[in-house]
Amino acid sequence: MNEEYSSKHGKYYTDTEIAGLLGISLGRLRNKLCAGSPLPPRIQPPGCRNRLWPCQAVHDWLEQFTVTVADPAAHDSQPRRRGRPTKQEARARQLVSRQ
Repeated sequence: MNEEYSSKHGKYYTDTEIAGLLGISLGRLRNKLCAGSPLPPRIQPPGCRNRLWPCQAVHDWLEQFTVTVADPAAHDSQPRRRGRPTKQEARARQLVSRQ
């Protein structure tokens, strides 16, 4: 059910579409609203039970959370080995931290 509303200021999403866009259920979206979690800006017309989410504002809000991937080649050190460090490794680390 795609109920994208439009007006002179642009198009609006419904709660269902926002939940789908964020990858959460409608119930989880409602919980986030009640908890005051950070969400995109929304419009709640007076005397109306539904919320409208301006499309452009939602996409601008999502752009804030763009994640860049670190270059894996930047780490030239050897990967840490599994398990507890040997006594020799522990002593070497203590000597380095004392200096």
